[in-house]
Amino acid sequence: MPEFSPTALILIGHGSRDAEGVQEFFQLTRILQARIPAKLYPCFLEFSDPPIIDAVRQCVEEGHHRVVVQPLFLGPAGHQKNDIPTLLKWATVQWPEVEFRYAAPLGVQYALLQAVDDRCRRALQGVALAADNPSNALPMQWPRTAIAFIGRGSSDPDSNSDVAKMARLLAEGWGYAWVEYGFYSIVQPGVAETLERCIRLGAERIIVAPFLLFTGRIHRGILRQTAAVAAAHPHVDMRFADLLHGHPNVVEAILQRYQEAVEGNASMTCDLCKYRQRMPAYADDYGAPQSSDHHHGLRGAPHSHGMERLAAILPPRYQGGRAVSAAPMAAAPLVYDAEGRVAWDRIWGVDDPENPFCELALAGGPPHRGELLEPVAPQEALADPESCARVAEEIGRGVRMTTGLSTVPSRAPGWLGIQCESEEMAIWLLRAIVVENIAVRREGCVLYVPVGPRFQLESEIKNVVTAVAKTHHYWSEHLREQAAQ
Repeated sequence: MPEFSPTALILIGHGSRDAEGVQEFFQLTRILQARIPAKLYPCFLEFSDPPIIDAVRQCVEEGHHRVVVQPLFLGPAGHQKNDIPTLLKWATVQWPEVEFRYAAPLGVQYALLQAVDDRCRRALQGVALAADNPSNALPMQWPRTAIAFIGRGSSDPDSNSDVAKMARLLAEGWGYAWVEYGFYSIVQPGVAETLERCIRLGAERIIVAPFLLFTGRIHRGILRQTAAVAAAHPHVDMRFADLLHGHPNVVEAILQRYQEAVEGNASMTCDLCKYRQRMPAYADDYGAPQSSDHHHGLRGAPHSHGMERLAAILPPRYQGGRAVSAAPMAAAPLVYDAEGRVAWDRIWGVDDPENPFCELALAGGPPHRGELLEPVAPQEALADPESCARVAEEIGRGVRMTTGLSTVPSRAPGWLGIQCESEEMAIWLLRAIVVENIAVRREGCVLYVPVGPRFQLESEIKNVVTAVAKTHHYWSEHLREQAAQ
């Protein structure tokens, strides 16, 4: 293989609305720049500036032709497998004279294991060692201390398995007698469930070790959930290990992946990738092409929003050139019936020609602005079943009134099922509702949307009903258009 001597490194952070987390990322880039000869261009996938495309443009405009592109992600998942590769394909077409080499995510590395171990030991400073263990052999130093290793949680099992592997290596390779792992969201076990398990098994002290790089919403969420468990179990000594940013081994882990890319040895996790291997629980993802959007990998890239193809996919009433309202669907106020209940089927005008439902369905942006509306932890749902049932009933009522679809209970707490007419419909609605910033999952023809005991009518409940109603209406119009053809 010809020698590859990069003159630039594009380092991609996820991005955050938390200014402290963004500053931590830039602090890390300054430390890293001092360790490599290539010029470093920091950028972000979403939420923060500059976007990736700006870093690529600047890099090319400054004359770099051999570039390493490195995602600063702890595990392999959709952003690393879809968003960034899609951007790189676009960039390769734009600048064919530039060679881009894509580095692997940080993943499971010895340097990161050392960093986690160091953070845990610092959290244990001041704790007396076992008196009957004069040799200070690790498993007996803190016999009733558990490490709760908490990952972010992903819809990609490849990423979640890295968290499990890190926990196992800490337990066996570093001699911790007791390591449990859990996740902040999306998959189980959750934070509270992980901590409760440690307590039930006799832990007198728990070190909560987040597998996260920077400060942000997820870290603060882990702190809040831990505080709630600690308040319920005041006899347990709860301690927090620091985040990984600022630890010198994080820089070493980045340099390892950088060097692999330089040498042409970057190893992706294709053997266990849900897009490459058919996994029963992820059958919809198998063989899916790489894609992104203009809020993530293609943020800042020129695009037309597909206006040249819009006429072909618009419902019939708009194909003659009729303008679509710019009013966001979520802006419609709640309407109440004579009994004081929300009249969900009257909020968006339905077939009123002056305020057609479809117009708002097409024009509205994500009804749940800001953070992703995610399912609550199972423990939270189980702790207040009556409130959960009331929320589920109102969401189900809204869904039935606006779509005609029936709802079904979920075996998993914190979800409500929506019975779709076909698997094709369920898949289409799932993908459309996710774009609305609402978590959703599917089992066959049933979609599951989140339900929580503290969901409010004017916010979370309305957001879920809005997203389902909006996407279902467009699906229905689209089907009628296809049938007419």
